[in-house]
Amino acid sequence: MKKSLIALAALAATTAFAQSSVTISGQIDAGITSVEAGSGATKSTQTTMNTGIHGASRMRFIGTEDMGGGNKANFWLEMQPNLQTGSVAADLFNRGAWVGLQGGWGELRLGRQGTNTIGAICTIDQHGCYSGFSGGGILFSGQSGPGSTGGGWMLANPTRGGTQAPSTANNAQYGAAGALAATAGIDGTRYVRAVRYSLPAFVTGLSVNATMAYGTVASATAAAAGNSSGLDITYAAGPLAVVFATQKAEATAGANQTGELTTLGATYNLGVAKLGAGVQQEKAAGTGVAFTKGESFALTATIPLGAFTPYVKMGEHKYSGGTLGAVTNAKMSNVGVRYAMSKRTFVYADYVSNGAVMTSATASSKSQASLGINHSF
Repeated sequence: MKKSLIALAALAATTAFAQSSVTISGQIDAGITSVEAGSGATKSTQTTMNTGIHGASRMRFIGTEDMGGGNKANFWLEMQPNLQTGSVAADLFNRGAWVGLQGGWGELRLGRQGTNTIGAICTIDQHGCYSGFSGGGILFSGQSGPGSTGGGWMLANPTRGGTQAPSTANNAQYGAAGALAATAGIDGTRYVRAVRYSLPAFVTGLSVNATMAYGTVASATAAAAGNSSGLDITYAAGPLAVVFATQKAEATAGANQTGELTTLGATYNLGVAKLGAGVQQEKAAGTGVAFTKGESFALTATIPLGAFTPYVKMGEHKYSGGTLGAVTNAKMSNVGVRYAMSKRTFVYADYVSNGAVMTSATASSKSQASLGINHSF
């Protein structure tokens, strides 16, 4: 009888440890935008209803299992619904798809996940990178790339001196344009085939993450995409937060082009306002690169006034070297205000302006004004 009771107690203890849960969360964003594009005879203004203005709408499934002994198994699946069509992106869980283990030894994640740089940029931005053009804050709002399709104010992936936006096939993990189909998971803000390790929090306020991301085309093929690697460090103590991130994109088999991206920034909370500042440098090398050096800076401020939170962001991005032959400057500004109607719902007014004279200015958005609603669940 005593042995039976001990066995039942052991089973009960095992069952108590082996607890698992799945939660559904996300945000829904939509509003009215008025966009001015082009210049001169090609200048136009378009007003319409859009989705994902103050950050892409998304729905995520997050799962965790408590395995006992301080160890957990986790997964993350995140999709992006479109409120205009009701559809989702061609890659169902394009915003994140990974599985991992976590314990006193740190955390390991395998799969599609954000780059090392994006967290640093969004810390500097203060809004999680949700404002301005494409809901990207200082991440996308510049639209100031060296080529006809633009790029970004600050980047989350090195472009290897590419002439196209970082979401095209010149992205850090991919080879020359055309090496991959769009459905292969091309993304300017995430790694695919990534292995990420996070150190345990052995110092209060310090977090360190290292990532190795393998190219999506096998390394033995002529169209092989170079691997990527990255490191980010954040230290937050009291009102101060300091961030650093570095990434390297190795050369592809089809084109001898490499890229390196370094970001440094900080925020400081004064109480009456929270100030942020950051600088970024991108280096590129290889045959036919559009630029060899890209430089950016950003200054941000948020001013809490009860339910209202006005914000101001300004900065510049410029390129030099390569086939451009001269520096292409792009000065950007973003102002707006949020009004919190509840803990999960806010309305916003936002205006972003791009003062660049770009390679193909007629195809670029010069400014955007928007009014919208954002709800988190």
